[in-house]
Amino acid sequence: MKTPGKVVCAVVMAVILIAAFLGGCSQNDFNKQVVATVNGEDISVLDAREYLGAPVGSFSLDGMPLEQKKAVLDQLIAIRLAAQSGKAMGIDNTQEYKDAFKKNEIGVTADALIRRELIKRLKLNEKEVKAEVEKIRKENAEISDAEATLQASKAIVGQKLREIQKKLIEAARKETGVSFDNNAIEQISKGEKIPDNAVLASAGDEKILFSDVKKIISDTPMLASFYEKQDPEITKALVSKIVEQDIILRSLKAYAAKHGLEGSKEYKSSLLNMERAVIANLMFDNVSSGATRASDEEVAAEYNRRVKEMQNKSQAPPYKEVKEQLREMVNGYKRQSVFEEYIENLRKQGTVTVDEDILKKL
Repeated sequence: MKTPGKVVCAVVMAVILIAAFLGGCSQNDFNKQVVATVNGEDISVLDAREYLGAPVGSFSLDGMPLEQKKAVLDQLIAIRLAAQSGKAMGIDNTQEYKDAFKKNEIGVTADALIRRELIKRLKLNEKEVKAEVEKIRKENAEISDAEATLQASKAIVGQKLREIQKKLIEAARKETGVSFDNNAIEQISKGEKIPDNAVLASAGDEKILFSDVKKIISDTPMLASFYEKQDPEITKALVSKIVEQDIILRSLKAYAAKHGLEGSKEYKSSLLNMERAVIANLMFDNVSSGATRASDEEVAAEYNRRVKEMQNKSQAPPYKEVKEQLREMVNGYKRQSVFEEYIENLRKQGTVTVDEDILKKL
């Protein structure tokens, strides 16, 4: 749980595989199949395919090794187990959860909106996948039929996804009337005092205040270190980038409100996924906090292991320079190990079933 050829005949086989992968109704029906259950809670083929990189279950992952599918399914099972355990403990009623929920809530709307567009517009057809498969085969004639088709599907879907996202963002910005107060941003870059409630950008009824930007900076140590330099050019670039990125989410949220997204099945699905992720992350923090800190001996052993694996050992940095960085890495491994043990105990105490036949056909 890590949060993880023969040219002529091959072309004929690829066409057959493509037709199977792109079968309309059967594909949609298969996405509804249950690949695993976690204490009575279903994980569908759609859940697994999306986690494996196929948006809205848009293509089969037949070319992916079974072990990789199992590893990713284990991650999904771990998230469900952690979320269920967290809810049973009441972690979703804590202030920590409410703060994390609020921080991620705007992303739910954007995710749901993009999901709705993908369901309507993301389609694969045999001709375009076949063309991409042939392109892949020119570079690697030994690639298997299934793997070539998987790579082709991923490439095409990736391109279509970017196009759909771009058009959606453009429509949202236009319809919500996105605007920026460049004078206020200029004042901030010069170190001039402006109120926390100064509006730096807006999209419909959504507004980005100076206090919002300061919160983002203070919550991110790397950004805070740049901001504290008080360099006008760096500050202007930093604030402008934050505002530009945040206004995309704000415009999508305002756009979604105008188009009645809240309460839709897409919104409910995105909300549920976010809730599970937030609870699972909080559970990881809570459970892994009991891990012992890395000793000097363990850090030294990690350093020696890494040096041993290097081809040119003379390039290894001095131990003293990387000691504390390695300590944090070892601490991370120990926290992960404690959490994995916790999840394994939950799995043993609960009822987890996996449909191996469905898993193979993902």
